[in-house]
Amino acid sequence: MKPGVMPLRGAIVVTMAVSLVAGAALARGVPMLQSYDPMPGPSPWGPDDEAGASNTQTPDKVLEGKRLIKEGKVYRLGHVYEPGMPTFPGNQGLSMEAGPTAVIQQQVTNSEVMHGEFGQMGTEFDALGHFGYIPPGSTDPADALFYNQFTGAEILTEDGLAHLGVEHVKPLVTRGVLLDVKRYANGGQTLAFGQEITLPMVMQTLRAQKMDARDIGVGDVVLIFTGWEENWELGTEGYYTQPGVGLAQPGIGLEVAKWLSSKGIACVGSDNFGIEVTPPKPPVAPGVVFPVHHHLLVKSGIFMHEVMVLSELAADLAAELQQHPHGHKSPYEFFYVYSPLPLRGASGSPGIPLAIR
Repeated sequence: MKPGVMPLRGAIVVTMAVSLVAGAALARGVPMLQSYDPMPGPSPWGPDDEAGASNTQTPDKVLEGKRLIKEGKVYRLGHVYEPGMPTFPGNQGLSMEAGPTAVIQQQVTNSEVMHGEFGQMGTEFDALGHFGYIPPGSTDPADALFYNQFTGAEILTEDGLAHLGVEHVKPLVTRGVLLDVKRYANGGQTLAFGQEITLPMVMQTLRAQKMDARDIGVGDVVLIFTGWEENWELGTEGYYTQPGVGLAQPGIGLEVAKWLSSKGIACVGSDNFGIEVTPPKPPVAPGVVFPVHHHLLVKSGIFMHEVMVLSELAADLAAELQQHPHGHKSPYEFFYVYSPLPLRGASGSPGIPLAIR
């Protein structure tokens, strides 16, 4: 047992109690009175847990998602990987070289060599080792605390992450829910960079989709459509950055991140590049500039799927709701499937998730 880790039963009770209290307060729109504590606690799945919220992926979740397939239509929720595509500032772009063409009698075979930061480019999935927190009084990454109280000294190596790498993530095969914030909470307009998606906006979206807070549950994947994907074709400056501003996008803030974590979801995805509103708001705690990454990955073990393509799915779900406005079930749920590449020690993974309805 790592230092400071409470017994598992106590951890589960405390985690559930805090989640219930926080979830009830946030659902009522009541501000949380206490200041934000950035220190990560123990995992409810035990002191050795490295799978985080993917532990929620049970056979029952698979069957629940499977029952949502009515038409058999499959949506690829990600961009094509190609040289010259937009990249996060400072990251290597993707490059590809054709390998030698081999001739085997009357047949030929082709191959290629690719270079780039594959875990953190294009449509990508953040593993739990992607973000950590250095406590006040230190600037040493070795002192950082990660999910389940793993330390930087324990996980950081020259060969990648010794713990919390993406290879520990269990496949996400579950129920997905789309929140079309662009359509139902922003007048159909793409959200502006720096515009925060608030909890009232989420509730407004749910009501318009004939859903409520109870329709998001343990093990679900929640996708948020902002319209930001339309800027992908503009390149790095336009999608990731704005002139004179730097990193810039619409997204959720800590308020919504805390509410989503209280629901016990497995993953949050969006069509922007980092889920959370940017430029950052004032830090919620000293040094915590990106609170959504911190709260979801470090404190809650909830994964993040970024740079998604959601416009086709959003359009089809809206059309179905319009065709059946008095239906008993909301169309905004679907079967969701994604398994990250098990790249040992990687902080993330490429790969295209699928929605099936």
